[in-house]
Amino acid sequence: MAATTSGYRILWLRTRPAVPAGPDLPVEVAVQVATVALADHPGAVVDRVEVDRTGGYTAHLVTRSGVRVVVEVDRDLTVVRWLALAR
Repeated sequence: MAATTSGYRILWLRTRPAVPAGPDLPVEVAVQVATVALADHPGAVVDRVEVDRTGGYTAHLVTRSGVRVVVEVDRDLTVVRWLALAR
């Protein structure tokens, strides 16, 4: 597991061996994507960060209330849109 601290927040990125490997995603980029996604959803927890088909990124979060949120982030590290998944 990799962790980083940023102003009293601890961010955990975990690997999921059951998920097929996608294109390589450097840890530094994954942390930047997660930080951008968390800024849009304060208090959420990062489940995973992936590279999507278009070359952008997708951050999978879980909010404090347990809602799963998928946040799409472009190559410029800007949130494009997000989607809350049904429980």
